Amino acid sequence: SNSAIVGRDREGLRLFKTDDGRDVLPSMIYFDRRGHMLVGSRAHAQAELAPGNVAQGFKRLMGTSSHLDLAAAGKSITPEEASAEIVKTLLRQVEAELGGVDVTGAIITIPAAFNQMQTEATIAAAELAGISQVGLIQEPIAAAMASMSNSSVRGGQFLVYDLGGGTFDVALVQSSGGTVNIIAHEGVNM
Repeated sequence: SNSAIVGRDREGLRLFKTDDGRDVLPSMIYFDRRGHMLVGSRAHAQAELAPGNVAQGFKRLMGTSSHLDLAAAGKSITPEEASAEIVKTLLRQVEAELGGVDVTGAIITIPAAFNQMQTEATIAAAELAGISQVGLIQEPIAAAMASMSNSSVRGGQFLVYDLGGGTFDVALVQSSGGTVNIIAHEGVNM
C-alpha cells in the first residue's frame, strides 16, 4: 500500500522523501480521461473523487495474468506496469535530491510468502522502470537487518510482523554469524 526508497551515503542509510516531503509514497496510480497519470499522494487524493480511475493494491496481483481495468479512464494495465510506475517515481525522488545521479541497480523487498512467479514479476517491473541490476530480499529479513544495523546486538532471533495495507505477516528470523534466515513465516494476504 506504500513504498519508500532508501540509499546509503557517507553518513549511513538515508530515506529519500517524496516530492511533497513525505517518508512514504502511496502505491497508487490515477489516470484522468485524457490519459494523464498521477502517482502517490496525488493519486490517493483522487481515490475518493474518481475511484474508477485509480489503481491500487496491485502488489497482491504480481505474477498473475490479472489486469487493472480503469474503465472510467479507458485504461488497462498489468500489475507489473503499475509497479514500474511506482519504482520510476521512487527513482525520481533520488534524482531530485542528489541531482543527476543515475541509479542502475536496486534491492527490492518482497513479502516472505512471494512465490517464483511473483518474484519474477517484481524483477520485470524493476526492469520496466529502467533498473538493469535487481536483487530481491524478503521483507522480514530486511527489517531484521535494519534493526541490527543500529544495535550492538548482531545475532539472535527476531519476531518480525508486518501489518500492511490489508495484509498481516509474521516471521521468525534468525541471525547468526552474519547470516540472516527466515526460520518460519505465516500470513494472511487479504
